[in-house]
Parts: sequence; structure tokens; C-alpha cells
Amino acid sequence: MSRTVGPYTDVTTARVEGAYELCEGRDENGRPVQILTLGTTSSKDPARRGLLSDTVAWAYATAGPEDAPILVADLEGEQPYVVVLHDARLRGAERIMDRLLALGPATGPLPVGPAAAAQRAAHQMAAAQRSAAPASPVGVSGPPASPNARGANFAGSPPLSPPVVMIAPPKKPSQLKPILIGIGSVVVALALVIGVWAVLSRPDDEGSDGSAEQPTTAAVDGVSQAPAAEPTEGSAGNEVPQWDPEAPAERVGGSAFADDAATATFAAANWPFAFKVPDEFECAEDGATAVCTADDGESTITVGWLPCEGECPRAARKMMREALPYQPLEEMAGDIAFAERDQVYGRWRGSLSVFVTDAGGTFQAWATADIAAEREEEGWHVFNDVLSQALAKTAE
Repeated sequence: MSRTVGPYTDVTTARVEGAYELCEGRDENGRPVQILTLGTTSSKDPARRGLLSDTVAWAYATAGPEDAPILVADLEGEQPYVVVLHDARLRGAERIMDRLLALGPATGPLPVGPAAAAQRAAHQMAAAQRSAAPASPVGVSGPPASPNARGANFAGSPPLSPPVVMIAPPKKPSQLKPILIGIGSVVVALALVIGVWAVLSRPDDEGSDGSAEQPTTAAVDGVSQAPAAEPTEGSAGNEVPQWDPEAPAERVGGSAFADDAATATFAAANWPFAFKVPDEFECAEDGATAVCTADDGESTITVGWLPCEGECPRAARKMMREALPYQPLEEMAGDIAFAERDQVYGRWRGSLSVFVTDAGGTFQAWATADIAAEREEEGWHVFNDVLSQALAKTAE
């Protein structure tokens, strides 16, 4: 049974997959469209909304000539949705739904915490590797939202569709934010693949600075409990870094940890630097990445590093910096860049990137945060500590 939804007519449910509903209809110009939205219950889950936003941004960033254009995307409304032109010759909203299903379960709350974040990151990397479609150039502004889209409720839905689905009007017509985040999510997956390949492919000849040993963590202030690898002669990279109390205090915003702050120090073998976090955060190390969580996984600060091979040209630094979320990052002197976002009520988010050249070459130290708004100052504390400790390793 067809119905009218906002400016769309002849709307019928084409596919339902747990939290996601795909409908077909026509816009005010008579063009066939597909409407992908969340069910009323799922639209209240921040993790589910975030996954939809990331996936729509990915769809923008990877759109090619064989993909139908996205006409409207309201990801901030009470019930987020995306409208795609329906053309039998082109891939439509099904590819967005299929990616959503590949990144998490179709029903129920999404898992949280370091393990869940790592799992979704692995899915994203695998999906990026499988994608053979070249990305179309994406500008700084997305497709315009329909000015006549007024909210209305679905009525007379088929038995499989959610009982009540509402499409709210777009609050922010500009699609700059999802486009840039999408570019960042795709590039970060490529950068991680390149970084892992570069580390694994380093020569293992005697006297080289590299090592084929798998990284192991060391216990520092109770953050990590795994034993550290024994240092080998001529291979300082196997040593566990020490937090440097003499590191010059550097800041990109906010303040630094107070001398009497309750903190824990994270350090792991093969890392070029150690850093501190508030003692309420628990950190889990996975190679060159540390995921630190608090508030039962609702607040996450992720810190990592990547080697930049060879002379580490400006183009390579730019690509690695743009792999981080919350683009564009604000650039500072000394190849430092950062961003902060507080537009979402109750959340503070940010990214940090700094390139450092030490005796072993050039590496990028980076950090991202997605934490409760009341922890904003703690986010700055960690960012500033990572920045100071990384810059302290600069070769003289």
C-alpha cells in the first residue's frame, strides 16, 4: 500500500533489515527515489545513528559513475534518513544498506568498547580493500537538501515495516561534514593498510633498526599487563619508552595535566613515546594503536603512531593527516594539526596529528577522541600530553 511521506509520494516498503527500512517512491518532481531510514527505536541509539552517518559519508566519498546520486541526507534530525535517485542502471541505496549490515548487527544495540571498535575498523578496512570502484572527486559542498521536505508519519505500512516511521526536515542543508568525514574514513583505512605493509616489509638484516618480532606491551602504572620484549643489541625499537617528565609543555588547546592529577601511563614495546590518560580510562594496546575507554565504553580516546617511509614528503604527510576524522584539521607551525567538534549535544570529539623525526626516521603521532562533553578538558590533557611526549623525541 502506497502512502505520502513529506514531499515523497507513492512510497512503499521495498526491504526491511532489522533497524533499517528501505522504501521506494517519487519526489516532488516525479523522479523515482529510494528512502533509507532507521526505525523509530533504532533512531534513538547514538551508536546506530553514528554508523548510518559514517556509512552515508562513505557513500559520498566512494561514489562513482555507476552509483546513483544522493539527493537528500538528513543525519541530524529526530529520525535520520537518506534519499537516493532510483535508476535501474545504477547502484542505489541498497549498497548503503549492505554496508551497514556488513559493519554491525541488523538489530539490537551495537557493541561498544575497544573490541567492538577494532572489529568495526577491521570490517571497514576489508570493505575498502574490496571496493574496486574509483572514487569520484568530491567538492567541499554536498548535494542540496530539499527545501520542501516537511516531516510526516508513515501511515498504512505493510506488515513488515515499522509501525511508525517519521522523516524530519533537514536541519543542516550543507553536507560538508559527512563528505569530509567520509573521505577521512576511506583514507584512514588505506593509510593503515600501507602502514602495516611498510612495517612488515622492513628489512630484517643484522644491524638494521627494524625487527621482525611481534610487538608486546609492558606494564606501566598498571595500564598494560603483558610482558615487554627483551631489547636486542642495535634495535632500540624493542625498548619500552619512558614517559619524559622533562618534555617541553606543548598545547593545541585547553590545558595540560596538573602535577597532582590522577593519571595512568601507557607505554608499549616498539612505540616511540609513552603518554598519560586520566586514571578512569582503561587502555588496550593493539600493535601501533591504543584504545582507552571510560564510562562503560561511552567515552573513547584512541592514540597511535604510523611510520612515514623515506623522506616523508609533504604529500605523504597530507594524506596521513587527512586520514583522521573531523576534517578539516587546523594546521599549526611545526607540522602539527588538530580539530575539535562539539556540535553534537553531550559529546566532545577531536583529532590530533604531529609528525616527528627522530634517529629512526619520521613517524606520525595521532590521537582521536569521542567522549562525554564533561570530559572535554581531559581530552585536551591527553592531546597535549601526546603532543609534548612525541615532540620530545625529535632528533637533535
